[in-house]
Amino acid sequence: MKRLAAAAIAALLVVGACAPDRAGDAETNGAPVDTAVTTAAHEAGIAGCPAPSEGADADTELGGLELVCVSTGDPVDLAAFDGPVVVNVWAHWCEPCREELPLLARAAQEYAGQVTFVGVLFADEDPRSAISLAQETGVTYPQVADPTSSLRAALSLRGLPTTAFLVDGEVVGSQLTPYDDYGVLVADIAEHLEVGK
Repeated sequence: MKRLAAAAIAALLVVGACAPDRAGDAETNGAPVDTAVTTAAHEAGIAGCPAPSEGADADTELGGLELVCVSTGDPVDLAAFDGPVVVNVWAHWCEPCREELPLLARAAQEYAGQVTFVGVLFADEDPRSAISLAQETGVTYPQVADPTSSLRAALSLRGLPTTAFLVDGEVVGSQLTPYDDYGVLVADIAEHLEVGK
């Protein structure tokens, strides 16, 4: 399963996404999550993140990364999110990200209680603008900042947006181009996470 996910990631990275040079730049770093960011997230109605669990497996593909919950400023591990998880990696400057956010917001509402949705602000130098964009597009699911670009290697990230499907902290599928059709997103959720509406 891991080999299949890695092959899918490699193949799809060639297909286009937003600003591949910017997302793939080794020097790219985002702004830290400070009080202004957590306040903006709270005011925008962005959900909080679970506390890191004692049993979280740092040996999973996405375990032990330097991620921060934008609602609290606390470290968070993607393995702490329960159940099947959709992780959308994006940034406020990415136009295709902006276009797919409403589809993800809709899916998060329709799959509430079945699938957890998490946004990751990848090396975003202006997380408050990202929070404003999330609010404009109806996104209220948890947002995590990746100011040090730690997901770049874990997801072989070359461009934004990238959406990964996780089960037990492991990547079981991915979409490396933006979603522009809700039906395709729903089909991918069913395929990768084996969850129906």
